[in-house]
Amino acid sequence: MCQVRVNGINNGMVTTNLCNTKEQMQKMTVLQLKQKVAEKVPGGAESERLTLIFNNKTLNPDSAPLSSFEIQHNSVIHLVRTVSGG
Repeated sequence: MCQVRVNGINNGMVTTNLCNTKEQMQKMTVLQLKQKVAEKVPGGAESERLTLIFNNKTLNPDSAPLSSFEIQHNSVIHLVRTVSGG
């Protein structure tokens, strides 16, 4: 099982299961990662309201594969939630 650890959910770190193989993980997109992370956010969150950061780089665009950011099994991703109206 390939996983990443996401910092910023409930003021802590949460492990998120992504897929079964490294090959599948390298083909995953930023949007797919955001959707997996959104499932872990208490009270729910829309994936478009999430900003993910890895190695001081914002993960954009949503269509980019995770491999373009060199994200691997057990990488630590930082989560920033965008709040509307403020």
